[in-house]
Amino acid sequence: MPKTFTWQFKVRTYEIDQFGHVNNANYLNYLEEAATQASTDAGYSLQWYLEHHLYWLVRKWTIRYFQPAVYGDELEVTTWVSDVRRVRSNREYLMTRPRDGAKIVRARTNWVLVNAATIKPVRIPSEMGQAFEPPNEPLEDLGVRLRNAEGMNQHQFISYRVAQSYEVDLAGHVNNANYLRWIETAYNNAISSVNWSLKRQIEEHRFAIFSAGHEIEYFKPALEGDPIKIISYVTEVARVRGAWIHEIRHAESDELLAREYSVGAFVDISGEQPTPTRIPPEMLNAAVTGIPG
Repeated sequence: MPKTFTWQFKVRTYEIDQFGHVNNANYLNYLEEAATQASTDAGYSLQWYLEHHLYWLVRKWTIRYFQPAVYGDELEVTTWVSDVRRVRSNREYLMTRPRDGAKIVRARTNWVLVNAATIKPVRIPSEMGQAFEPPNEPLEDLGVRLRNAEGMNQHQFISYRVAQSYEVDLAGHVNNANYLRWIETAYNNAISSVNWSLKRQIEEHRFAIFSAGHEIEYFKPALEGDPIKIISYVTEVARVRGAWIHEIRHAESDELLAREYSVGAFVDISGEQPTPTRIPPEMLNAAVTGIPG
């Protein structure tokens, strides 16, 4: 059995969105904190990494949402390392709500241990791998990718921004969770540009799209002041779900910094409880063609 670590905390008011749910990016912040505490519990604190000029660089996040958490919820994150390879390691996360046992999030991070000065991968010390007690078994499919989906001929939406100082972490890179904030803004700008703003979805159609999962790969870190270009497009549509691709690039060099596959669940919000539904055909056509509808 792997060594597990469990952390409990409460959702704060500033972590929720206009639907009263925890914002997606905040789940990544929760999971990052759980990983830091788990590493400390295993004998590898933040101070240890600073003294040894090492840190873990995220290469990939896979996260699936099952139920929303709301203000005041007490949540529990259990985390464990599932495998340790030469320079890479996968860490697993399960977030639940103890009061009713609801599963909130299941996630995985693929980390690479790097030298803080060179940002080059270094071999994971054998004693570190032993401390985390990984089972090194086949990884569970978290079920983020759509099945039986129809591929789409996509219109590309493009948005721009600049990486800000308040988005940068201790390593001097834009924090991983902030990429999801960028993507959320890029998506909202894209869908608003074809006359399907969130306000219209809710007020005219009693319809919304809730995030069901993300798979995001990081290729090169964004730094403070970097000009950023985000290319967004619909890639797949199933009966009650759809997926977008978001490519985050350096706006001047066109280098690919990150690529995200994002799944949304289509829901009817006209009743007391949200229920799965199909996307309005006019909205789908507008998103795919880029022509307002």
